Amino acid sequence: MFFVLAILLVAGYFGGCLGKTSVDSDEAIRIAREQIDFVPDQINAELGRQGFPSKPVWGITFWTEPKDGEEKFERRTAVEVHAGTGEILRIHSDP
Repeated sequence: MFFVLAILLVAGYFGGCLGKTSVDSDEAIRIAREQIDFVPDQINAELGRQGFPSKPVWGITFWTEPKDGEEKFERRTAVEVHAGTGEILRIHSDP
């Protein structure tokens, strides 16, 4: 029984890890940009995996530089985009 469970876990993990993405970084940035209400100074896009079984997720971060030079950013929003479907999974905002 443990052998079968181990095979299922390994197959599920590698099936998720080796899955293809249909949304590239430019498309993910376009999708995520629709979720923000400011003009960013910087944009960062990173592809990662999330959950079990894992799914491909683009993490797109938009931010503006601080005017006073003291803080790391003035505004920052991170948008998680499913790399297979283009669905918005989560939005994190800092003022």
